[in-house]
Amino acid sequence: MRDIRVAKPYARALYEAALEQDALASIATDVDKLRDLIEQSEELAQLIHSPVLSPEFKSETFQQLFADAMQPLTINFFKLLASKQRERYLIAVMDIFSEIVDAAAGRIVAKVTTAVPITSEQAEQLTAQLSAYSGKQVRLETTTDAQIQGGFIVQLDDTVFDASVASQLQRLKQQLAKG
Repeated sequence: MRDIRVAKPYARALYEAALEQDALASIATDVDKLRDLIEQSEELAQLIHSPVLSPEFKSETFQQLFADAMQPLTINFFKLLASKQRERYLIAVMDIFSEIVDAAAGRIVAKVTTAVPITSEQAEQLTAQLSAYSGKQVRLETTTDAQIQGGFIVQLDDTVFDASVASQLQRLKQQLAKG
């Protein structure tokens, strides 16, 4: 909960600065790339979250790593977070920033969990169906979880569609137990 309270003003400030500099699309791309990199690189995650490393070291390292790959605003934003010793909230800031961008564009995010990765054709069909259902443009965030055994689980705002094999088996087990 504290992460959200701390992250919201920073996410809003990044959004407004990106709008002001007419760089919203490129900053949103930077945010997505950075989120993916942090998820894939344990070293980068440790750099960001380490309480031992100084804010100056983190800022310099971030500058060296991303100077050619990201917008100056993105790099300066990270430096600001580091100088305020708020870099550990970077993931929360990026998540809220993405939510703000999606809301402003009239998009909603559907979180889809499947037992195996979905194909691009399946993703397109699911996106079209969820867009028709919600009346808004839908952006998918997909994850895989073998424990659901098959089918899918979709979370669209406050609505959850659970068509997983694991849930169906659980319901069947409950019905059999009742007699």
